[in-house]
Amino acid sequence: MKTVRESGVNALDLKDMNMSLISTSLKRSGRATSRDLSAATGLSMMTVNSLLQVLLARGAVLSGDLVPSSGGRPAREYVFNERYQLVLVLFTREVSGINTLCVRVADLYGTVIHAHDSPFRDESFALFETAIDDCINRFPAIAAIAFGLPGIEYQGSIVWLDYKNLVNAPIIPHFTERYQLPVLCENDVNAAAFGRGFLPGSYASEVYIYVPVKYPPGSGIRINGSIVRGKRNFAGEIGWLPVGASWGTREFVSDEDAVCTALAKVVTSLTAVIAPDSVVLFGEFLELAHLARIREKTAALLPAGMVPELSLASDFTADYERGLIGLALGRVDAGVTQTSISVHPH
Repeated sequence: MKTVRESGVNALDLKDMNMSLISTSLKRSGRATSRDLSAATGLSMMTVNSLLQVLLARGAVLSGDLVPSSGGRPAREYVFNERYQLVLVLFTREVSGINTLCVRVADLYGTVIHAHDSPFRDESFALFETAIDDCINRFPAIAAIAFGLPGIEYQGSIVWLDYKNLVNAPIIPHFTERYQLPVLCENDVNAAAFGRGFLPGSYASEVYIYVPVKYPPGSGIRINGSIVRGKRNFAGEIGWLPVGASWGTREFVSDEDAVCTALAKVVTSLTAVIAPDSVVLFGEFLELAHLARIREKTAALLPAGMVPELSLASDFTADYERGLIGLALGRVDAGVTQTSISVHPH
């Protein structure tokens, strides 16, 4: 049997790994006795009891009630503290033609405990700072910040964005330095595609297409729970595909045939390169009639049996929010994956 040193894991690493095992198990069950946790993790009762004291002192675990035990004496239950750490997400989106800043605070289960929306008129860091300062003052347990923006972040700066005043802004370095917290920035449709992966029955490979009224469309590509970003995070920028569409104009979105023809070409291109199981479309103007025509036109362009499952997303904001919260929770716990956390938007 290898010793801890021989296996390349030192005592502190092992302690952290064991605490993570206990926390993950308790998070899954909500509450458990030390005997339950020992059985679930394979750790000895002595180790579990010792590490529970550390987690209690940190506030990550709360002391619960005494419950009947098969050993005779009542056993103490321990309760997972989902508000031990919180995540803050800020994202922008177009709502009824108005650029809107959405602010959410969520607990470790992904449940939103604070939500606020306001017009995003001042396209500068100042508006973000005001919102973040307010949330951190109200919720000092915030442990990570995630931004969602309709553009491309590369190496910490925004290299392309619908909001021109923020192009080349060093968003990650600036807010990391200001708040001394982990900060991430994700493209809006990537976040929505990631968020769809939390839904029951979600497909292993899926492309999420968002078609706003005022801007060119974008897409997020999710394969086996991971977002495909490509060189300089450019993957999914379908507005650059040469399909002959006048994206981002009201004249275009009011022309049903032009919209359906363009989106059928986009779906065909994505299928030829990625062959996803599913393509989800969202646009405030898109209806079931559009979907039927897109499916018909796509079928005319692709070989039989190659048309992906096509559907309309019902709530882009919920998908976007769910994805950002999941990504932020991953920064709080680097071991978190899309299949190991539960995100429940308000």
